[in-house]
Amino acid sequence: MEDKKPRNEAAGQKQAEVRKEEAAQDTVQKQDKTSELTNKNANYMFHFQKALAKTDLPSERQAEIVAEMTAELKEKQKNGVVANKLYGPVTEKVKELVEAPAKAEANKPQPFWMTALDNGLIMLILFCVMYALLGFFDQKSINTQANGWLTLLVTSVVAGTGLAYFYTALSPEKMAASKHKWLKMFGATGALIIVWLVAYYLVMLVPTEFNRTLSPIAYTILAIIGFGVRYYLKQKLGFKRVTF
Repeated sequence: MEDKKPRNEAAGQKQAEVRKEEAAQDTVQKQDKTSELTNKNANYMFHFQKALAKTDLPSERQAEIVAEMTAELKEKQKNGVVANKLYGPVTEKVKELVEAPAKAEANKPQPFWMTALDNGLIMLILFCVMYALLGFFDQKSINTQANGWLTLLVTSVVAGTGLAYFYTALSPEKMAASKHKWLKMFGATGALIIVWLVAYYLVMLVPTEFNRTLSPIAYTILAIIGFGVRYYLKQKLGFKRVTF
């Protein structure tokens, strides 16, 4: 009985492979026979369809890809273009098409609110660390309204939102279409600084009893909590590194 079990598994696996091969052949036969193509291009498309049929791409999508490539080849072969040079080896072209959806998702722009949240948490952590160090080494300098908890919160939110806008306005796509790149960059930077300073000034008008300074230990704890929250959200939401 023990000997039969491995044999049955091997036989089942072999049958599955045979069925998959038959399905691939059926799919190839049902596809357009790539008429009007040169012999080289028709041969390329035959092997391409055969390899594509073995992937997990939906049959409808496979048919669209074959139709698009065939139409492109019919037009470009008039100028002597061959499929192998246009698309590369069959295996590489199939791999490219299979991985295309995942790459498109990875390159998809991050929502504005996620960028703002990520940058806001980073600024919160940095400010907490700075206030904690000032408190440990220079207690007098930190006991001011400028270092209160409300100042910390508001400036972190404003900085996070402002940086998100900054990265969005100066994204590679928008910068490529802009005729005055440096002017746009300096303008966005200046606007960000002005907004941050205005927010900072307005918070300073809040009475001291509503904006008290915390102890260095409290700021240290807040920094650790902020780091933990950002780490969790990064794993959960998948914050992307924004560049420009």
